[in-house]
Amino acid sequence: MISIPDLIDLVKTAVPDAEVNVLDKTGMSDHFIIHVTSAAFEELGIMDRHRKVQDALNPAMQDGRIHAAEIKTATP
Repeated sequence: MISIPDLIDLVKTAVPDAEVNVLDKTGMSDHFIIHVTSAAFEELGIMDRHRKVQDALNPAMQDGRIHAAEIKTATP
């Protein structure tokens, strides 16, 4: 399990200017819907945006704190 503030901190390490909104999908603190909005995404395609966020989440996914993450990205 991971707390929502800790999950947001992980994303912000990779995308410092990000506005991050997180929904605990199941109430078990391991399945999330994550919306990330950042100006840093303006030059990136959707797959590169998702990879950037996924890379930030990878340590928590590898150690089991996050089981599943649905990622949505946008520019301001």
